[in-house]
Amino acid sequence: MSAITLVVVLPTVAALSWYAVTKDPTIRPLGITKQALVEQTLDDGAILTIVIRFDPDEHAEVSKVLGASIARAFEAKGVDGSIKQRPAPGEEMTVTYLIGASSIGPFPASQAASGINAAVGAYRMVVPSIASDN
Repeated sequence: MSAITLVVVLPTVAALSWYAVTKDPTIRPLGITKQALVEQTLDDGAILTIVIRFDPDEHAEVSKVLGASIARAFEAKGVDGSIKQRPAPGEEMTVTYLIGASSIGPFPASQAASGINAAVGAYRMVVPSIASDN
């Protein structure tokens, strides 16, 4: 029984020990990923960030139009956000919605609209609507 416990616990203890030495958050069990760390550094103070990854050789102009369309959709729902365009050579265009520490997506560009309602719902949980006291 103790051998089973040792086999299960030892990797976690080793990872936490290495994290204590290196302070690398990607080492921690169930820790943050490198992609999430990069996206957190993109935050410019906006609660909603729309991250569009696109192939610069094929989708540069389309990504700008898509970003503007998504921003208008959020504005129609009373939500302001910032758009971040990230080149990803050789990859298909994707859209990810970041609300605080939450991430919704990535969605293929053709289905980007399907994540808007979920992103608005998450935004409303982070920034509740101010209800009138009348």
